[in-house]
Amino acid sequence: MNNPQALYQQLMQSIKQKIIQGELQIGDKLDSERKMSEMYGINRMTVRNAIKNLEKEGIVTSFRGKGTFVTQIPTVHDRLQLGDSENISLSVQIRQKGMSSSRQVISLQVVDVPDVAKDFFSCEKVYELIRIFTINEEPYALQKTYLPTTLFHDMDRFDFQTCSLYEYMADHHHPTIRQTSMLRITSLPVAYQSIMDVKANDQLFLFQYYGYDQHKEHVEYTISYNKPKYTCFKFVQDHTRK
Repeated sequence: MNNPQALYQQLMQSIKQKIIQGELQIGDKLDSERKMSEMYGINRMTVRNAIKNLEKEGIVTSFRGKGTFVTQIPTVHDRLQLGDSENISLSVQIRQKGMSSSRQVISLQVVDVPDVAKDFFSCEKVYELIRIFTINEEPYALQKTYLPTTLFHDMDRFDFQTCSLYEYMADHHHPTIRQTSMLRITSLPVAYQSIMDVKANDQLFLFQYYGYDQHKEHVEYTISYNKPKYTCFKFVQDHTRK
């Protein structure tokens, strides 16, 4: 811990990061003051100050004779909020957060409809577009997008490293107007771990998007592996429906 931020603030940020990334979960017990002092090379008063301030924020709660436990997940302000209803490209979302973004095309080819989308697409062949998105020059997300060849017949003529996929779809009169999505936590396939700079046991958010155009036709299936470092998500529960 040697950046300009106060030591206790650095420890607070480290603990928050572990909670956000799932290393520490609600109900988990923090290491003792003595252990954290040894682990981070700081004195116990600094550790105590960090815990005290985390308690003020409601992130942890200390119980005399028992220890300190995680009670709340920190609010995240500098992450991309995924899983909402607004259909905005990932690159645009990154730029809206004031971060630099780039994308790299890994492959673009015609393939059979993947098994998970066979009930979604009525065609037999789809374009498969695989891209890496970066945030501040760091690999952030791996996306595999599938579009039906019956609606998009010339994808291989476009450079989707510089061209917008959604603009391309709109130009072909089949923009994604509505999406349904699913989320789970998983590891990245081995083939992409090196290029994404992740380890075999690292856990990422896996989003699956099913897209529909203005005619309610199935036009897009995307799976996106997102690193938790820059990701948060939200869901809305409607209590008015029974």
